[in-house]
Parts: sequence; structure tokens; C-alpha cells
Amino acid sequence: MDTKKDINKIKNNFRAYDQEQPYWDTIYIKKLLESEHPARIIDTVVEKLNLEKLYKEYRHEGNPPYHPKMMLKILFYAYYIGIMSCRKMWNAVMYRSDFIYLAAGQVPNFRTINSFRKRHIRQLPDLFAQVVMLCVNLDLVGFKYLSVDGETIKANANFQKNKSKAQVKKELERLKTTMEKLLKQDIPEDEPEEIKEWREKRERRIKEKYKKLEGLKETLDTLVEEEESKRENRILGAEEERPRRRESDSDKVKFNLTDPQAPILQHKDSRILPSYQHQSAADGKYGVVCAVQTTRRPDHPSDLIPIVDKAKENTRRDFDFVLADCAFGSLGVYERIEKEKRNEEYYVPDERYKIRGRKKENKGKYPQESFTFDEYGGLYCPAKKPMKWQGRYKQFSSKKDIYYGTGCGDCKVKKECTDAEKRIVGIDIRTKHRIKMWNRLDSQWGRYHYSKRGPIIENVHGDDQKNRNWIQHHLRGYQKAEGEFCLIRIGTNLRKIVKYGKEMLFNTNYN
Repeated sequence: MDTKKDINKIKNNFRAYDQEQPYWDTIYIKKLLESEHPARIIDTVVEKLNLEKLYKEYRHEGNPPYHPKMMLKILFYAYYIGIMSCRKMWNAVMYRSDFIYLAAGQVPNFRTINSFRKRHIRQLPDLFAQVVMLCVNLDLVGFKYLSVDGETIKANANFQKNKSKAQVKKELERLKTTMEKLLKQDIPEDEPEEIKEWREKRERRIKEKYKKLEGLKETLDTLVEEEESKRENRILGAEEERPRRRESDSDKVKFNLTDPQAPILQHKDSRILPSYQHQSAADGKYGVVCAVQTTRRPDHPSDLIPIVDKAKENTRRDFDFVLADCAFGSLGVYERIEKEKRNEEYYVPDERYKIRGRKKENKGKYPQESFTFDEYGGLYCPAKKPMKWQGRYKQFSSKKDIYYGTGCGDCKVKKECTDAEKRIVGIDIRTKHRIKMWNRLDSQWGRYHYSKRGPIIENVHGDDQKNRNWIQHHLRGYQKAEGEFCLIRIGTNLRKIVKYGKEMLFNTNYN
């Protein structure tokens, strides 16, 4: 019995099904997505932005470009959902309904999207500030806590390409010797064509590498000079100014040949890679990032005040409390906070606050923190005996008062304090500001306020690296890395608008 023939004889009322039949349909862009879809919200956000600076980059001549507003919507939405590759954006514009809605059916390719991103890299900080102000108008910023922290993101460069000036010089000498040997070698008349092509290709490759290394050597010289000048000017916030690095030490400073502007930084897992340091200042209400900053060094005390000022400028208001970890705390910062009488109340420990209570410094001797001042400015040793002021001297950029013990002879804890006849201690004149900060941190309210720091800012970094998989830059160079970080943080704030501010955003009474 033929089963197939019997099945075909069975009558049914199935609809006709033919994959080769021509099919036409009308697509209405506005009906592709539901009313509260994130793409619609981001479309509304971009419509509210002032894009005059972007429009000024274009001329009336030539082939008409894609509309900047449309390109910006694609870029913002891509970073909102965690797509940072321009090829993936191009693929999404062709096949995903949310991107088709934003692009209105137009299909810019990956080169066009990448060119747009790089072309307007300088306008991104202004766009970020506009998005922050929009969050303020949507009541997403509470202005109570401002938490500051940094994260280290690997540059778009191979760590095996890390070279110092000395290594580049050595490599140039080796290539020069190789080129001389190639020119001196005898070439047989009956040399096979394949060997000839291979030899010419090798010579061409060595010459190109030599030329590239020569250009990089000049770049390295410039970068070393910049590092030296920055190091000299990096006095504010540091404990003291360090002596200038010697010439031999400058030759040991390493740079990456793929991205020479990317410094070699250490990550939390102890990996040493070409990277950029990105700092964020997040508000405590919903985690809106109010200011961003990109540096070419680890977090430093001199970075704290500028990023707080940026947050105040972007939001046009002051915050009640500023929270940061010990990388941002130092005598210089404490002094500046007191001198400028800033409106914010700072809760910022320093490295000495972090290690206090651990094993005593100076071979088991009492550290400076064990010596206390009274209300009249008098200094007392750990045994509560008065110390006598001997004088003041300048050490690098700081001034120190010298005190020596008055009751060391019959002191019961002398062995734990000093092996000398008298204990001599040098106290920085700015130490009073440190003591004030420590007392603030040790108070009940201080512990309560500082406990808010981690949950506010660490969640932002965790979302970057775990949920969005932003563990490496896509663009090369300091300015492009800075712009890429702006896009990342614009995406962060857009997620806050989608989650918490969409109702007010769609309100017809909102301007």
C-alpha cells in the first residue's frame, strides 16, 4: 500500500502555501513598535535636543548626506542596548524593526555610521550635558548624593606591542642592520620568480616597518615630554612634589605602538595593559551620571574637584554630599575644600585613613596618626604628654612643623615609640584638615552617608562591563576614547529615562 498516494487523496481545507509566490505588503513605520517601546522614547529624547552644532559641520554642496538627527537616533539607541560595533548597527538597520523605525527605512552602511561617530566626536560632551539637563527636568536627579569613581577600560591595542623608547631604538637598529644585509647579498641571475617575489615582498615589508617605527619614535618623544610636564604640574592634591624623573628613567616609560596615546595601566586583576581611565559622577536618586572625565593615569586626588564642578555645571545646581574613595583623597584636596568653602559636604578618605589600625609604621613605632592636637593647637604624644614645637621647614611643595617629646625619659611606652633619646615628628601644616575629614568619616552620620557610595557608582560600572560587555574600546586615540565614553554614559542616562522618566517625557505639558 502506497502511503503517500493515500495521504494525497485525503480531502482538507488547508490554506494555499507556496513559497515561490510573489508577496507585497505595505509597511507603516509608526505601526512597527508599541507606543512605549524604548526606541520611541529615545526618538522623543533626540527630538528635544539642540543639534545646531552638528548641522554646522555640513555644507550645502555635494551629495546630500544622511540626516544627522536620524544617525544620532541610531547611535544613541545602539549604545542604549549595548551595541557598539558599527557593523552590528548596519545589520540591525537592515533587519531589526526598532532600528528600521528610527532610520525610517534608510540603510546607512557601517562605514557611514563610523564616519558619523568620529566626525562628531567633539560634540558628544555637549550632547551628554543636554541629556543630563533633560534628566534634571524629568526629576530624575535628587541632588543629595554625588558619588565619584573611576574604571579602567582596555584600549583597542595589543598589549604585546608595548615598547619603551630604548626598545624602539633597538628595534630600529636591528631593522637597519637587516636592510643593509639584504642590500649586500648576492642575487643569482637564474633566481626563480617565486623567490624573487618573496624577497622583494620582504624588503618592502621591512622598509615599511622601519618608516612606521621612525614616526612612532617621534611620537614617543613628544608623549614622554607631555608626561614629564604633567608630572611636574600634578602637585595639587598630591602629598608632596616628587623630584623630576631622570633621563634614563624616561627611556623606560612604555607606550603602545598600536595606540601610542593609550598609557600602560594596571587593572584590578593585576593585568598591565594599554588602557584609559574613565571617571563618572553619579547622582544617588536613580543613578543618573551627571559628569564624566577621561584621564591617562589612575584615579588621582587632583581629579575630584574638576569632575564635581562639571556635575554642578551640567545640572546647574549644587549637591549636598560628595562621596569618593581613597584614591581621590589627600592633604591638598582637603586644604582646597576648606579654603574655597565649598557648598558640598565631602566624605573622602585618603590612603592613610585606609591603612590606619593596621601594623604600625616605622618598624613598629607609633605613626603620625597616634599624635593628637588639642583645641588650642598643642600636640600630644600617644602617652598624652605634650610635644614641643621646634620649627617649620619646607619639603617640596609642603610645609612641616617639627615637634620633639618633652617627657620621653620616663615614658613607659618609649620602646614602642622611638629608639632615640627623644621622639621627633614632622607634621604637615595641612594635617588639621585631614583630622577634620577623618572625624567626619568616623561620626555616625559620616558612616551612614559614606555607606551610600558603593551602591550608587559601582552599579554603573558593573552594568558597563557585565551587562553591556564594554571591556575594551572600539576606537583608538585619547580623543576618540573620550568620545566613546561619552556615548556609553549617554546610553546609561537613556536607560534611566526609559525606566523612570517616560511618563513625564510623553506628557504634553512638558516643554
